[in-house]
Amino acid sequence: MRTEFLLLAIYNKPRLNIDETCQVLGMSTATGYTHRSLGRFPVVMSGSPLTADIRDVAEALDELREQGKAASTQRMVIPPFLERAKSRG
Repeated sequence: MRTEFLLLAIYNKPRLNIDETCQVLGMSTATGYTHRSLGRFPVVMSGSPLTADIRDVAEALDELREQGKAASTQRMVIPPFLERAKSRG
């Protein structure tokens, strides 16, 4: 919920265009269009020009944050060649 209010405070409107949505999600607009055409864009865009509901953008941003937190807490596996070098020296 805080993410939604933060985005509303920054953009001061309930819908974001594709440029703004991509900026929030940390990708270029070209990448956004590519992901959208492949069906992998994390937010539903509609209308002409393309816009997204700020609640959906906030939810996607929160999901990306959770994925990042989960990935950072996973145990790091040391490749075998580094393990051998460590034991030699």
